[in-house]
Amino acid sequence: MNDISKVDCAIVLAGGKGTRLYPLTNNLPKPMVPITLTPMIDFAMKQLQDAGITKIIVAVKYLGDKIRTYLETSPKFQDLDISIPNINPLGTADAVRQVADMIDGDYIVSMADIICDLSINKLEKFFYNTQAYTTISLKNIDFPTKKFGVILLDNNQNIDIFLEKPRPEEMLFTTMAFAYRPVSEFHHNLVNTGIYCLNHKSLEILDSLNDINDFGMDFFPYLLQEKFKLNGFVDDYYWIDCGNIRSYLWANYDIMRGFVDNFEPPGKNTKGIYQGNDCTISSEATIHSPVVLGNNVKIDENAIIGPYTVLHDNVDIGPHSKIVQSVIWENSVVEESVSIEKSVVCNDVKIEKNRTIINYSAIE
Repeated sequence: MNDISKVDCAIVLAGGKGTRLYPLTNNLPKPMVPITLTPMIDFAMKQLQDAGITKIIVAVKYLGDKIRTYLETSPKFQDLDISIPNINPLGTADAVRQVADMIDGDYIVSMADIICDLSINKLEKFFYNTQAYTTISLKNIDFPTKKFGVILLDNNQNIDIFLEKPRPEEMLFTTMAFAYRPVSEFHHNLVNTGIYCLNHKSLEILDSLNDINDFGMDFFPYLLQEKFKLNGFVDDYYWIDCGNIRSYLWANYDIMRGFVDNFEPPGKNTKGIYQGNDCTISSEATIHSPVVLGNNVKIDENAIIGPYTVLHDNVDIGPHSKIVQSVIWENSVVEESVSIEKSVVCNDVKIEKNRTIINYSAIE
């Protein structure tokens, strides 16, 4: 077996616009959108750092300077060798193509806009044990939707069919063609979670075929067509794509519930209430854990906070207001007798008294 230390580096893809998260991403790149006070990109960086990978190339595009400034100035990443090149990729595979001269060996590709506690070391070990050309991290989901593709694995976890977001006729043909074939798994609810381990020779393909710009739509189907070994690593781990307001809120809830290994909200934890510095909480306020409070949060009398609520730095909650299953970003003010449930309030917003905000709303 090859040694997993042959993985040279990781490429973190951080260029998406996050249009389904508007208005959260109007002035903020999606990888910088905070989950329990922590920018999303931190989760990918820590996941790689925990695996012993210190050379990380971050591919940015939309509002990329904000990501660059954050990574270059945050003390969290001072022990990492981070490069943020000036590129303008056409897709996920093209981003890797444009940084190919910075990659010396086999490599990991990860995403900056997901929350996932997959063990990168386990993925690498599987990749080298099976001597694959590329290994894709996969996960079963309970509630399949149309946005996920179809993947067919044989008994050795090799991928025979990979269809990214197939059309109905493709689904029908694939189901009929392989109905009687002995396979390990045939899923329309097996998710490509966006973390890959790739052989260094994959860069030769990207260099020679300029029309391959996306991993799911172009690169993986090409590997199957040319009979390169493409396999899937299926394991039990947490994964969520924070693509819309509902899933964004659920990611916050799940971190607070302890569902994501090796990640915990910042602040002092007292029975599920994570609290930053200099908070002022009325003795007549009620807080139902789990709750995350940033620094300098003010909560007035008879306010009800939580459960599953995150209040960022300098948030001011007025008397008799109720904030449940919601996230309120920095410097926002909630006046008297406001009710907010299952919603997000962005930075520097004032919610006037007696307002009600519900049903996965987002207020900018």
